[in-house]
Amino acid sequence: MSLMFTFIPFIFLFAFIIILCSRGNKNKIKINLNVSSEYKKMAYDLIMKTPEVAEARKKYKTKQFLIILFILALLAAFIFFFMRSPIIAFVLFILFAVSLFFLSRKDDSKLFDEIVAKLLKKYDDSFEYKHNEGILSQVYREAKFGGYDRYHSDDLIKGKINNNSFELAEVHTERRSTDSEGHTTYVTTFHGTFIKVDLEKSYDGMLNIVNNRIKLFSRDQYVTIDNEAFEKIYDVFTDDKIKALRLLTPDVTSKMIDIYNETGLYCEIKIVGKFLYMRLFTGALFPFSFSNPEKESKLIGESVAIVDLAFKVIKNFVNELERFDV
Repeated sequence: MSLMFTFIPFIFLFAFIIILCSRGNKNKIKINLNVSSEYKKMAYDLIMKTPEVAEARKKYKTKQFLIILFILALLAAFIFFFMRSPIIAFVLFILFAVSLFFLSRKDDSKLFDEIVAKLLKKYDDSFEYKHNEGILSQVYREAKFGGYDRYHSDDLIKGKINNNSFELAEVHTERRSTDSEGHTTYVTTFHGTFIKVDLEKSYDGMLNIVNNRIKLFSRDQYVTIDNEAFEKIYDVFTDDKIKALRLLTPDVTSKMIDIYNETGLYCEIKIVGKFLYMRLFTGALFPFSFSNPEKESKLIGESVAIVDLAFKVIKNFVNELERFDV
């Protein structure tokens, strides 16, 4: 019985390692995109033509291997001292937890930042990419997509759609929840791609497009449009139905329907005056990976495909805004 009791901490800690490491390495992009082979190939070619990536990958894997060995040694020492010296065991447990933190932490590489920047330049010469910068929280709040208690943004892309400046980034918002016993947890309210476009041509009014499963406080401004497939997915709220119908052309609505049918994603879009806002529940953009060139290029290619998807939806709206006197 005492032998079984000795192995209980080992089983618990081993399960803890698996859960924490799997969370740290999880690919956060939750959609199955048919990524253009062009993007993947371009990313692969850039990776293979950058010898420093292979060297950095080797160092990263060596570091991971050494950390794992160190954790296993700490775990063995913890089990040995668990029944003999609780104080030493406690110190070893603290070292063990700190080691797990470093193992599961997302390592970064400026080499991949440079590769992504080059790839986006090839996609559109106006694009500028900065991995460690994001969209400011006050900009996100302008769109009034919902409240949050914690906000994080990175992978900022700036550029132009026609002559309209835009900024696009990954945004992650969380809301705090406290139970009756005072325990606090954070629940994700949005994690995906957020875009703000500074329109050259102002839209004199308000247009709000949401998934029809979202319940708004008031339906006073709800309008129907003559597109049954679109109505099954989206609800449209506006203060001027005529302008909204002129803007929601078959090209615009068909693109939004196609995206939903192909990926399960719906676009939340708001247009107010000189600004257009859109968000897509895509998960992470450009998740970091030091595994092999094939996986690395696949992850980069998927994120470029997300940018391409968002870019095309926004461009349809911009084209219609420029075409009509709205």
